[in-house]
Amino acid sequence: MSDERRQFTRVHFHVYAEINCQGEIINGRVVDLSLKGLFVYTDKKIEVGEVVEVKLRMPLTNPPLEFHLRAEVMRNTETGIGFRIAESDVQSFTHLRNIVAMQAEDPDQVLEELLPKQ
Repeated sequence: MSDERRQFTRVHFHVYAEINCQGEIINGRVVDLSLKGLFVYTDKKIEVGEVVEVKLRMPLTNPPLEFHLRAEVMRNTETGIGFRIAESDVQSFTHLRNIVAMQAEDPDQVLEELLPKQ
């Protein structure tokens, strides 16, 4: 997907990821994320269209943060997997929103992305 088609602010952010795909645990590292997607560096591949559970871990925060997402595999590359976030609980979405807003060049734009288009 080209950057022009993306409708959500994407930021560089490095955090550990644990992907649960049909009971197999795949470890990786998130390198960028948005309110609707993320890219995880890993040498593993998962079939496009597969829906997985993704746990993001931030062990250096106090207290350490973990949040959980359901995500669909959109693409595989030589360096990792691109996901579309399909679902998250309120607490996990709040963490995600705060991270993206804090890392974005225009935090107000991130908040506007949450509003329905008219």
